[in-house]
Amino acid sequence: MDSLFFYLDQIFNIYSDSISTLQMLARGLVVFIIGITLVRVGKRRFVSKMTAFDFILAIMIGSLLSRAITKEKYFLEILAVSALLIMLHRLVSYISMKSYKSSELIKGKTRIFIKIGKINWKTIKKADLTEHDLLQALRLNTNTTDLSNVEECRMERNGDISFILKSS
Repeated sequence: MDSLFFYLDQIFNIYSDSISTLQMLARGLVVFIIGITLVRVGKRRFVSKMTAFDFILAIMIGSLLSRAITKEKYFLEILAVSALLIMLHRLVSYISMKSYKSSELIKGKTRIFIKIGKINWKTIKKADLTEHDLLQALRLNTNTTDLSNVEECRMERNGDISFILKSS
């Protein structure tokens, strides 16, 4: 086992106070491969439309992995913490899937802006949106400009605005 750590130290300079350019390049290659693996383990949702929960994790993982490339020490520890964060993400996602209350706490709630054609301006303003924002989302998502055609409108937990149009 000691010989393994000896070779890792030779390639990545795990225990020393400074790293060479070649060692930084080797770290970059390993971190890239591990980063891809972590994102794959974290499931597709991790890199698609993100909730705040997913976004914060992405920032943390990015910050950690960049440090694994450039910091002199703690290479293996940083990779271990990154893997731990992805596993925690999977665990919290599983808990959210099983418990609606936990899901709302972690990922937030949808906000209803229009219900049965009635616009709730108070909820729209609480979401820091303007009428122009709502009309832009309407045009982009439904190819219409008339709010009177909308049966229901919600801000989803990932920040997207969805519309259900009235039946013709």
